[in-house]
Amino acid sequence: MIGPFPWDPFPPGEPEPKGPDPIAGLAYRTAVTAADAYRSVRLALKREAGTLRIGNRFVADGRYREVAFLAVGNAANSMALAALRTLGDRLTQGYVAGPEPVAPELPFRGTIVPPGWAGAPQAAEITAAARELAEGLSEQDLFLVLLSPGALRALAVPPVGMTGAELGDLLERARAAGASGRELDRIVRVLGEGSVGGRLGAAVARADAATFVVERGDGPTLVGGGPMRPVAAEERAEARAVLARTGLVDALPATARAALAPGSTPAAVPGPHVGRPVVVAGPGDALRAAADGVFDKGWTSRLAFLEILDAPEAAAERFVERSESLVRAEQLTPDSRTKGVATFAMTTLGAPEGIDEGPGLGRFLAAARDRIRHREMSVGLFRTAGAIGSDQYPAGAVVGAAGDPNAVVRPGAARAVPMQRGITDVGLLAVALYRLPEAGSGAAAGAPSAARDSK
Repeated sequence: MIGPFPWDPFPPGEPEPKGPDPIAGLAYRTAVTAADAYRSVRLALKREAGTLRIGNRFVADGRYREVAFLAVGNAANSMALAALRTLGDRLTQGYVAGPEPVAPELPFRGTIVPPGWAGAPQAAEITAAARELAEGLSEQDLFLVLLSPGALRALAVPPVGMTGAELGDLLERARAAGASGRELDRIVRVLGEGSVGGRLGAAVARADAATFVVERGDGPTLVGGGPMRPVAAEERAEARAVLARTGLVDALPATARAALAPGSTPAAVPGPHVGRPVVVAGPGDALRAAADGVFDKGWTSRLAFLEILDAPEAAAERFVERSESLVRAEQLTPDSRTKGVATFAMTTLGAPEGIDEGPGLGRFLAAARDRIRHREMSVGLFRTAGAIGSDQYPAGAVVGAAGDPNAVVRPGAARAVPMQRGITDVGLLAVALYRLPEAGSGAAAGAPSAARDSK
């Protein structure tokens, strides 16, 4: 049985969400709970009846003399605490790096890495600590690597000939020229030094190594720059193409351009004792749980998109338009046997790993508010990592009509939906709710209301 987590985002026994947006709040709550990094690691790392489960592998519980871990990213504390709860005093060494201080429950070293572009000043220190752990273990030991979004900034040292500020400037210019967040993360994985691109995996000389990943839909190899897997030839080609498309190849120092060459290979390749990364939580977990939670309350649940990679305004436009088309397809009437239609999508707002999503959340909600054409509709966007970054932005918020028809809210205002703290990161959950018009209201699903909510 998995024990209670002291940082549960929504404490057990807490009443279901009430107020102006109970259905949106319920979707958020179920999504985050299902993708909770602590719970997910506890499921992937288990000790039962003399057997130790490590992701997709099963070994004798006494196989390892000791276990060392590295936990990096927005969910670093959650993942490290899950490992500690499972392994107990067998977890003898560890290092934690993320945007929050090391939790007092974790008796290990660590450092704070605030949000920002890859190549943080702390990355060299973190890489040194990670290599010390990896190199000091024997054949009788296990090295456990726990990665979540935000790890890239902490593990990527700028390429030779560039400072962290110069790398950040290059990435900002590429983003302004149209590169997606995923493409920017690929560039850092290919060009970066430190622990990315398989360098940490290559440093594991003798011990077995297992990697657990919480990801946003970009794949397990890209999170944190893929510290345990070497860069493939097609990845170098992709990075080369993006930099050429954005006109930034010449902005690189010669040493960095050499890393883009087709024949470039890492200095060393991880051995067979270094296992492939295992995804323990991702956007699909959040989407399924949110849809099921709302369905159980009598709503019709529909998937709008599995993932939206566009920038905030374009993402909002696509999501609202798709949601309206799904509502029209239901052909609702006041006599329909449903409370309404709920549509869902996950999005990264086009942001690269480690960048504060708060400003993008505000831009998405503003654009969605301008595109809502039915007074029965509301749109919410929720950060599964909580309010990591600027205090100006909430963990999630909703614009448009209230999900509760009896609620009194200021028209057009964004209502914040809180979460206790950031414990995972599988992207942002977008939710659109179209409440079934009441009989005699004169409104028909798919037709614009006579009056829009004022701003």
